[in-house]
Amino acid sequence: MTDYNYLANLYHFAKKNPVKQYSEEFSFFKNLGNVRGKSVFDLACGDGYYTRQIKMNGASLVVGADISEKMIERARNIEKRLASGINYTIFDVCQPRKIGAFDIVTSVYLFPYARTLNMLNQMCETIVLNLKPDGKMISVTLSPFVSNEILNAQIYYDVEMTTTSRLTDGAMIHIKIITEQGNICFDNTYWSKKTYEQALGKAGFKSIVWHKPQISEAGIQQYGKSYWHKHLSLPGFSVLVCYL
Repeated sequence: MTDYNYLANLYHFAKKNPVKQYSEEFSFFKNLGNVRGKSVFDLACGDGYYTRQIKMNGASLVVGADISEKMIERARNIEKRLASGINYTIFDVCQPRKIGAFDIVTSVYLFPYARTLNMLNQMCETIVLNLKPDGKMISVTLSPFVSNEILNAQIYYDVEMTTTSRLTDGAMIHIKIITEQGNICFDNTYWSKKTYEQALGKAGFKSIVWHKPQISEAGIQQYGKSYWHKHLSLPGFSVLVCYL
C-alpha cells in the first residue's frame, strides 16, 4: 500500500506534470462549476492543493480531509500562512461518519485507493452521508475505460502506468510520475464503470455522469494542439459527476 506520509514532501511536484496542470485541473474545475456561497467537503485532499482553490473561488465553507497525517500537517502549515479559513482534518473515508451536511463533496483520485469492493462501497457511503439531500459529488478518478493501450500511452506525458494482471475489478496499476525532483511511485486499483455505478447507486446517487478530459486554452498555447491528441484519445482519467 502506498505510504503517503512518506511521499508528502514530494507529491506536490506532481502538480507540475502537464496533464495534471492543463487537463486534470481544468476538467475538474469546469465540472465543479460555480461554488460561490457553497459548502464543500474535499476528500483525499492531500496537502490542500485543490482545497485552497475551491475556497479562493468563493466557497463559503471548505473542509479538507485526508487519511495521511503528514499531508494534513502540510495543509495546516500552509493554512497558517494563508489564513483562508479552511479546516483540515485527518479522516478515514472507509469508516463512514458524518462531518456535516455539504452542498458538494469533491475528491481527486480517492476511489483508486479502494483496495476492495467493500472499501469502494464505504467511500460512496461516506460521501452520501456528508451531502445535503440535493447535493452533488465531483471526482477525478482513474478511468474505468482504460486498456493496455491507454496505460502505455501515458509515458508520452512522463507517467508510467503498468499492471501485471488483466484489467478486471481489483487489478493493481503501478504508477510512476517522473519529475525533476524525483520519481513519485504509488499504486491505484482499477474498477470498471459497472462496479463504480453499482457502488454509487447503492449509496443513493440517482444520476451518474462520466466526462472526458478537456484541455485548457493555456495548455494549448503552451504545447500546441497536436501535443494533446494522444491524451484526448487515450486518457488515463475521467471526471465523475453524481447527483442525489
